[in-house]
Amino acid sequence: MSTEAVLLIAATVNLALIIGLSLSTAVFKARRERRSRRHEEELALLRPVMMRYLATWEDGDAHDLADMLIGYHGVTTSFEELVAGLLPKLRGADRSVLVDILRRRGTIDEARQSTHSRWPVRRYRAVELLGAAGVSEGIEAAGRLLGDRNTDVRLAAVRALGRIGTGESAAALLEHLDSEEAQKHPIPPHPVTMALLRTGTDATEPLTRALEADSVEVRTIATEVLGVLGVYPAVAGLQIRMRVDPSASVRLGATHALGRLSMPGSVDDLTAMLRTELEVEVLAAACTALGRIADPASVPELEQAVAHPHPTVRVAAAMALAAFGDIGLGRLREIAQRDAEGGDAAREVLARNSIATQTTPLISL
Repeated sequence: MSTEAVLLIAATVNLALIIGLSLSTAVFKARRERRSRRHEEELALLRPVMMRYLATWEDGDAHDLADMLIGYHGVTTSFEELVAGLLPKLRGADRSVLVDILRRRGTIDEARQSTHSRWPVRRYRAVELLGAAGVSEGIEAAGRLLGDRNTDVRLAAVRALGRIGTGESAAALLEHLDSEEAQKHPIPPHPVTMALLRTGTDATEPLTRALEADSVEVRTIATEVLGVLGVYPAVAGLQIRMRVDPSASVRLGATHALGRLSMPGSVDDLTAMLRTELEVEVLAAACTALGRIADPASVPELEQAVAHPHPTVRVAAAMALAAFGDIGLGRLREIAQRDAEGGDAAREVLARNSIATQTTPLISL
């Protein structure tokens, strides 16, 4: 076969491939556009039915609409797709009636089964739906997926437990984090903290138990969240953690929490910390906490802390004294006359205070 014939055959094959690829691309694009239009048309039909149902279910005249939603099966869309985006925006009875529709469609049971799927994307979607629905049936499945080998699935499980928002879901989250399994597939502390804060005071009991957890991370999270939530009954446990916990991060979290709670009964423990604590961050937090409580009995200890060797502690102590008002500011003006022993911190805080209050400092800076 001549060279010209070979080149002609090759050119013909290439042309056929190009034409075939162009045709298949055009067909694929047309199908995708047709499916997209069909999807929008189905949503346009389904969305008004759902809105009418939410607007009329209380009147008792929406049984037909409910049956329509329960029996709906679209070609390109589903009731679950629409509800998944709507549920997080609803509260109270409207949310409950949509969750009831999901139950009657069998969606909740299907989602629980899908959490066992071999495919991560199916496990992810299933636990997201269970969390969006906020159903207690999802606690066991979400708790199990906290140990999933896929990071996105684990984070979705954390969010789901926070959205379910019960003491049981908070307990499932904290108990998993305190287990050996959590070491194999770790979860970052921030999403855990946000899930517990979303749960709110319903998480009080498991958070209080978590103060005694084996995991340093769990104890730290528990101290911080109890303080942010303002759980006053936890003060005694937080004081113990601040005094005796071997981890500086836990002592720091407990000190932050006691400062937020600002209970006068914590003053003795906080002032004792100023005499015994070695970690700079914890000392500074103790000073800040005493400034928030503003008990005059702590002024002498804070004056000594202003002379601490580390500038972070000196400034924190000086700012705490400034929070006492005239009494603290008067002591700072005396300290500011020194060349050492906290004079620099006192002058800095007095200057900040004068700027904040637009007054002239009564010392020469």
